[in-house]
Amino acid sequence: MTAQLDFTELRKITGGDEMMESELFQVFLDSAQECLSILRETYGQGAENTWRGQAHAFKGISLAVGAVELGTLCKKAQENHLAPPEEKKKMLAAIEKELAEVEHLVKKEMH
Repeated sequence: MTAQLDFTELRKITGGDEMMESELFQVFLDSAQECLSILRETYGQGAENTWRGQAHAFKGISLAVGAVELGTLCKKAQENHLAPPEEKKKMLAAIEKELAEVEHLVKKEMH
């Protein structure tokens, strides 16, 4: 899987202001790490609603910055919030991998 970033909508919003884009991506990366941390804590049984809520939030922030594949993975996690912990762990691993690739692309693009 290769990370995808679509800067089209973001650049419309920022008017191409690179400083603003950099700040928005930093907010995204910080928020993504927070969502990821909560997903790591809640993939077990008994926390399905928290998992679903965090996956939903993660999906939203991912799509807002153009991280399409990451948003798709988060949508899958949201929709499968009742899956067994083993399945959620696999979804979490895919999200972590994609986020690392997105972070690499963001840093490459912003520098």
